[in-house]
Amino acid sequence: MFSPRALCGLLLLSLCGPVLADEPTPMESCLDMAMKLLAENPPLQERWQQTWVEPSSIREEAYTGEVDGKPASKRLTAQLRRGDQSDGQFICLLSADGKALAVNHQDDDSAH
Repeated sequence: MFSPRALCGLLLLSLCGPVLADEPTPMESCLDMAMKLLAENPPLQERWQQTWVEPSSIREEAYTGEVDGKPASKRLTAQLRRGDQSDGQFICLLSADGKALAVNHQDDDSAH
């Protein structure tokens, strides 16, 4: 027999399960692609581990272009930080459904 606490936990799990199984956000999709690419480039991976995305800087805007023949309709940008300094900009091109098609890093004048 289940205790009331266990039943509450099971109910919460059944309600949260569909939420946890949702598709990743565009930013999560971009970061996932970036991590896969970084796995192939140890020097860049080391640099990435010392930086973070400034959450308030994340912007998504309309974009018109293609990546490997696939239409890209959104561009996501975010400021990267290392310590208290800028470390450039993270750029991700997305399909209309929010799937990452390409990621890039652009240095800015204040980076190193």
